[in-house]
Amino acid sequence: MENKMKKTILSLITLSLSSSLLLAQSSTTLSIGGTYSEGDYGTQDTTTSIYVPLTAKYKNKMFEMSVMVPYIQLDSTGSFTWTPSGPVPISPVKPTDYLTSTTPSDPFAPSSTTSGTKTKTSGLGDVNLKVGYTFVPMQGLYLKTSAIMKVATADKDKGLGTGENDYSAQVDAYKAMGKTYLYITAGYTLIGDTQSVNYNNSAYGSAALGYNFTKLLSMGANYSYRQALFDTIDDTQNSSAYLSYKFSKSFKMDMSYTYGMSDTSADNAYTLTLSETF
Repeated sequence: MENKMKKTILSLITLSLSSSLLLAQSSTTLSIGGTYSEGDYGTQDTTTSIYVPLTAKYKNKMFEMSVMVPYIQLDSTGSFTWTPSGPVPISPVKPTDYLTSTTPSDPFAPSSTTSGTKTKTSGLGDVNLKVGYTFVPMQGLYLKTSAIMKVATADKDKGLGTGENDYSAQVDAYKAMGKTYLYITAGYTLIGDTQSVNYNNSAYGSAALGYNFTKLLSMGANYSYRQALFDTIDDTQNSSAYLSYKFSKSFKMDMSYTYGMSDTSADNAYTLTLSETF
């Protein structure tokens, strides 16, 4: 089942990339964002991170594809690995120590998590490839199905990634009700296992309720959830408030504040994204 899903996602992404030059009347959106987050993630110390994704998206009517390349900076005490849920504390002190260890253990067990000296790592994160198609089953309702591949480009020895590819299938639903709108996401990720670590595959989802004050300004609130990658850590839960403002038809700004509702979440996160459509 997992291999079939991986092959399907790879086929969709390959087909979309190879046919992108044939798209007519398409638009291109370039965006750069930045998220600063802080939290203890169930440890005794505070970890801060900066996540800066650069995204290019191509769209033609109901079809779209995107490539996202992130930069990550992680300032922590002890050892952390960047995962789809964000930074997760591991033991022993360095990720490479666990990967080369001959004694099986749970790297995310709270009892085994150790603290060490304060360290700062930074560099390229995992590149994300995404293709999607939107359906309109009824007026005001939009359903988008997407295939997503996380390419393991991050340095696992620095804790900036797991060192393995991930594959996701996702469905987004958008329903307009006058100036109010509802946005729901549901997905499932096959997490790539390493030679030493077997991750749990994870279901995830979110629900947002927003309001369009004008054609330029909208605000809303969001709740998100992701299953834990290991049985010994909590599922990730967050709540957030966001604002979106269009300076023009092509230039947009998005801002959000996120509050962590579990030990695996950042306590606080602040995000700013700027987008330009051509």
